Amino acid sequence: MRAITTDHIQQQLAPLLGETRKLLHGALRSLFRALKGEKLILRDLTRKITLTTARALPRPLTDDQLAGDVDRLPFIRDQLSLALAAVHALSVHDQRGLRLDDLDRHRGHLTVRRTSGFTYVIYLDDLTQHLITRWLAERHRRWPASTNPHLLVTAQTSADDTHPKVNPQAINKPLGRIGLQASRLRTDRILDEAKHTADPVRLIQLFGLSLTTAMRYVRAAHPERFGRGLSIAP
Repeated sequence: MRAITTDHIQQQLAPLLGETRKLLHGALRSLFRALKGEKLILRDLTRKITLTTARALPRPLTDDQLAGDVDRLPFIRDQLSLALAAVHALSVHDQRGLRLDDLDRHRGHLTVRRTSGFTYVIYLDDLTQHLITRWLAERHRRWPASTNPHLLVTAQTSADDTHPKVNPQAINKPLGRIGLQASRLRTDRILDEAKHTADPVRLIQLFGLSLTTAMRYVRAAHPERFGRGLSIAP
């Protein structure tokens, strides 16, 4: 046993795939831990050997899927939140901070202002512009006297003189009822863009990411170039 090296172990694992590889790796780790515990060997050669599992890259909703899920949401505000997450990768935090004054419907621009002070502009697609138009009409019909400056409001926040943002659950719950998560939609959208462009600058421009975060997405989307084992938090 003392003549075995790490290379020997990796040679045994290399030709195996999937569960077979994981099972052998686990068995070897248990064996070497036991041998080291009995002081029959000096080093646990499996301690620094880690396995990586290839995972299919999440894909954003297709146009048909997006249209279908929009139709499953009965309220226009929830439909708009879905589009903002699935198309423009806006987080719940981003959506809550959107303001009416930052919407330029003529040019199709919407400015996203974050509490960190960072600001960037998104260019609205036809679907999102259509949903915004419908939402503004609905908002005015229901709460014509509201002075809340935020784009998204509820019955409670529209009448509150302190002008609060909507509660995160006002966005999360409706999406959850149809099996979706805003954070997952955002991550999938950015990963898909990273897969097709592999350009961190484009991700920064489209989604307002930092360079570090953009590079994380590029590496996750292209493990063959940068190495495996990277993950992206929603």
